[in-house]
Amino acid sequence: MSEVVWAQFRSRAGRPVERPVHQLSAERLEERAGVWEPPRYRGRQAITTWWRPADRAGHVGCATLGALQAAISLEFDPQVTAFASWPVRLFRVGSTYGYVPDFFARLRDGQACLVVRRPSGGAATGEAWDRALKLVTTAGEQAGWQVRVHGSDDAVVARNRQRLARYRHTRMACPDTARVLRDVFAGPRPFDAGIQASGLPPLRTAACGLHLIWRGELLIDWSRPFTPGRSLVWIGQEAT
Repeated sequence: MSEVVWAQFRSRAGRPVERPVHQLSAERLEERAGVWEPPRYRGRQAITTWWRPADRAGHVGCATLGALQAAISLEFDPQVTAFASWPVRLFRVGSTYGYVPDFFARLRDGQACLVVRRPSGGAATGEAWDRALKLVTTAGEQAGWQVRVHGSDDAVVARNRQRLARYRHTRMACPDTARVLRDVFAGPRPFDAGIQASGLPPLRTAACGLHLIWRGELLIDWSRPFTPGRSLVWIGQEAT
């Protein structure tokens, strides 16, 4: 049997708490404050950013640009309902080593998920990464959490997601406009041509259309750079 993995996290009141991970099945860690933030020091090469999920009050921290890609990927995933950055530190009693996963996510079916970003370059095959992945995997087994390892997204897919993420907010939605666009894009046609064919105000209609692409109600070829004047758009089966 694997040695028990412990977790350090914050209570609802914000106080540090430590428990074995197998006792945390009822804890909503995606709602807790972080236990760690990237250190700031001169010469640090990684870029720390803060990402605000759509229509939510708080932000999630991303220690690297790769982690930012992972955050966008989580928000894009319709099975993910919420996620937070760095809310849990995993460790074993008596060890000075600990590891903080990038994100803790809650899925639509209620299951929890630890998300870690695979390091780039030679670090992905190094001893430190192997040790971290083993600790996270063991914690997932003991707590009943899923574990996701986020690698490097395809560059085109990542750029498309990052561009369309600006239209992820529900304020871009309009049911009446969406109904018209579903008819307009019943067959594949260039995005700009469809917006023009709708006969609706172009700016608001385009924003709604891009929101529908983000939600997967309108489809594109994600393997190609999205160019509104040329990229074909069509309706998804679930939106019919």
